[in-house]
Amino acid sequence: MADFGVSAGQCVAVVWDKPSPPEALKDLVEKLQASTGSEGRVSVENIHQLLQSAHKESSFDVILAGAVPGSCTLHSAEALAEMARVLRPGGRLFLKEPVETAVVKDSKVKTASKLCSALTLSGLVEVKELHRESLSPEELRSVQEHLGYHSDSLVSVQLTGKKPNFEVGSSSQLKLSTAKKSAPTGGH
Repeated sequence: MADFGVSAGQCVAVVWDKPSPPEALKDLVEKLQASTGSEGRVSVENIHQLLQSAHKESSFDVILAGAVPGSCTLHSAEALAEMARVLRPGGRLFLKEPVETAVVKDSKVKTASKLCSALTLSGLVEVKELHRESLSPEELRSVQEHLGYHSDSLVSVQLTGKKPNFEVGSSSQLKLSTAKKSAPTGGH
């Protein structure tokens, strides 16, 4: 995955799953720590622990999910909603997931458009596909072993979405014009 726009002083979360190679996870975290510097923070969360974690709302500037090279995570609606909740307003989610390009009835694996819809439904805006590539032989094996899914029409997509610049339930003062219209002056 490319550059995530991580800068010094930011709080970043890396969400990983079982098939993620530990060395690849460690390398990614070290690169991110170099980008965030001593002012920033890089948290590592297992996707299955994420829903039980005690992160407060708006804890992270950037969340990377499925970003560990060699991982093939399918992100549930609950996990996407939790990631959106812990993102700061204006924060970004970068997500990589295998998707199905063929029409498959009752597929476990989403299509790219269904994945975009799932991100939008979780509360993110400006959702777009950044990159699409073939799965590596390791990723294909991982999908077969960990997901029990076999298909020749899978690709890996990288998507991004942004949390709106406000919290759900927040309020702001509306500036309403209350100037009185001047009554027409009547002549004699």
